[in-house]
Amino acid sequence: MKKIKNLKTNAKLNLFFLLFIYSFNLYSDDAFFENSTQVNIFNTAVMLYNSEQYGEVVEAVNQLLALNPNIAQAYNLRGNAYFTLAKYDLAIEDFTTAINLNKSFSEAYRSRAETYRSLAKYDLALNDMNKLIELVPENSNYYFNRGILFRESNNLNNSFSDFSKAIAINPKNTNALLARADVLYTLEDFNQAKLDLNETIKHNANSIDAHKLRGIISLRLREYDAAMNDFNTVLKLEPKETSIHYYRGLIYLEQGKYLNALTDFNEAIKRGFTADNNIYYNRAVVNYYLDELDAAIADLNIYLKNNQDIHAFDLRGNIYYRQKKYDQAIADFTKVILTEPQKITAIKSRANSYYNLEKYEAAINDFTKAIALEPNEPSSYHNRANSYRHLGRYSEAIADCKKFIEAAKNSPEFKEYIPNVEKEIEFLEYKMREQP
Repeated sequence: MKKIKNLKTNAKLNLFFLLFIYSFNLYSDDAFFENSTQVNIFNTAVMLYNSEQYGEVVEAVNQLLALNPNIAQAYNLRGNAYFTLAKYDLAIEDFTTAINLNKSFSEAYRSRAETYRSLAKYDLALNDMNKLIELVPENSNYYFNRGILFRESNNLNNSFSDFSKAIAINPKNTNALLARADVLYTLEDFNQAKLDLNETIKHNANSIDAHKLRGIISLRLREYDAAMNDFNTVLKLEPKETSIHYYRGLIYLEQGKYLNALTDFNEAIKRGFTADNNIYYNRAVVNYYLDELDAAIADLNIYLKNNQDIHAFDLRGNIYYRQKKYDQAIADFTKVILTEPQKITAIKSRANSYYNLEKYEAAINDFTKAIALEPNEPSSYHNRANSYRHLGRYSEAIADCKKFIEAAKNSPEFKEYIPNVEKEIEFLEYKMREQP
């Protein structure tokens, strides 16, 4: 079977900091609370934020801060509006001001950490999360958020520890369970990852990410029925989840259900799923088995634009060979052999391509390489004998025919051809006697 590209499927989840609807109260600030004008402006700004009118939030907070420039909550609120508008420098400036006004303002630390994260400034983000956890050490979500930072900076051990801490504080924290499963998947600890995903789904049966990741893990474990169940569940929950058609197509391909696989791969590509370029390679494999060779070549050409992959060159070379496009086949097999000089199938296929182009010297060179790698395999001796025969080198052809016979005696596949090769030897001896 042609190599199928699926076992290194990228399943990394898009994990987000937990954000909360703003419903601030400022009753701890008596001076502020006694000023009804300021309270009304602030409450209006909060309502605008919760209705996603972020530009208007900025205007309202500007009005409030013109009246009172020392309201930490106002800077935090405006900072979050700036963050949503992707004005990260202004957001950081506001969060920093809020923290300077209130050194224990936990949400400002969290918000600034998320902003630094968006700028990939993980060290600064971690500093803020460390301070936040110091202020509120038993908040499950804060460990979850810090775990994300470690995950994105590829610190898997610390990420795993923080997600575990979040789960220890709140065993029903499905965000942390899902995130820890993602880390375990990356570490290829699939069985432990599935335990976390099972727990996630127990508490949230409609978690698309949990069903999707569990399906991918089952696919990698070749537990195809379980994978199919999860993928079909995802499509019921979210029919527009186009990647599922790709993953489901992989199952059908592994099972040899090529028409089903083709239908799903076509649907995934039609809907714009090209994030995993392997889809073109795998659809080419499907078309190869369905004898749709031109379609397979077209997909391999797309795939090879971004991947110098010897498996794809080998597959395309074999298709060109079947199409009797021997020059193109030789070019692809040569690329394979340059990367894997001992890949016997490519060497034999290139030798046969040279033979069919009547380039017998080149064919002999490759058959000789094949014999060196597999000295007990009969076919290469016979094929090299035929090449020698076309060049009139009958004594060498006879020698190879005899080597074929010796090797074929121990090969059920070739043993039946021995009488025919013995007759060839007689013919070659006759041709030798005719030579001047």
